[in-house]
Amino acid sequence: MKEKVYDLEFCFKGDRTYVHGTDIYNKTLEIFSNDMKDEKFDLSFHGVVKKNILLSNIRPEDEDLIKFVCKYNGENDERKIFYGIERDLNIDCRYAYPENDICQLSDLDFETKAVNLHKDTSYSFVENCVALNKYLLENLFPDVDGKWYFTRLQLSKTQLKNAYPLKLSFKANFNFKLLKTEIFVADQFVGYIYFSLV
Repeated sequence: MKEKVYDLEFCFKGDRTYVHGTDIYNKTLEIFSNDMKDEKFDLSFHGVVKKNILLSNIRPEDEDLIKFVCKYNGENDERKIFYGIERDLNIDCRYAYPENDICQLSDLDFETKAVNLHKDTSYSFVENCVALNKYLLENLFPDVDGKWYFTRLQLSKTQLKNAYPLKLSFKANFNFKLLKTEIFVADQFVGYIYFSLV
C-alpha cells in the first residue's frame, strides 16, 4: 500500500490544553471531502491529543502512538482507514470557543432524555453536537465526578451544514466508560456520538 501522509496543525480551543475532537473532525473532513462518500464515517479517539498530528494510512507498529482513527468509504467504495499519530511539534495558538452559547439556544427534555437545537449557532455541526451532548449528560448525571470526553462519532452522512433542527437523544450508558447518544437532523437519524467520563 502506498503511504499517504498529512500534517495536521491545530490551535487549542478556549483554555484547553488538548486538541478538541471537533477540530480533528473538521480537519479530517476538509482533507478527505473530495474522496469521501457521504456515508459511513467513523472517528474514534484513543488518547488525548496535546501536540500536532501526523495522519497516515499506515498503521504504526507501536499502537500506543495512535491518538485517533478515522474510517470512511472512498468514492470507489473502498474502506479507507487513517491513523492520527502525535508528532513532537507543540501547539502555540488558541482561540475562543464559548460552547455555552450553543447550549443556551437549546431546549432540554428530561422526559425523553434529549436536547433540541432549532436555531443557527454559527458553529459547525460537530461543535453543536459535542457541546449539546456534554450539556445533556451533565444534566442527566449531575452527581457524577469526572471530566466528559468526546470519544467517538459514527455518521451515516457527513454533508451536514446548516443541520437544523438538531436533536440529540441519550441512548445507553455502559458504566460511564462509554455513553451513546443518537443524533437526528430534521427528525432523520444521522448517527451516534459517544462520550466517556474520566
